[in-house]
Amino acid sequence: MTWISVTTCFGAAMKTPPANNEKTRKRPSTLTLNILTALVGVITLGAGIGWLIYTWFVDLEVPYFAIPLVVCVPVIAAVAFRNLWD
Repeated sequence: MTWISVTTCFGAAMKTPPANNEKTRKRPSTLTLNILTALVGVITLGAGIGWLIYTWFVDLEVPYFAIPLVVCVPVIAAVAFRNLWD
């Protein structure tokens, strides 16, 4: 198999679907997105605080480097979740 036949083979396999068959994902309402985004942030914050309390009881020390992460990661997770529909 030569280089030309490989590129021809790969070029023939990549076909785009027709424009009329495009499937679009329905965007939820703004209220639904706001509620789900807030829930993702609160759940992530709860998981982070739970982890901090668990390590405090188990290791008998608080990982101080993790406190800013526990506050910042829920915002990042909520924004990433919200951007799935934007």
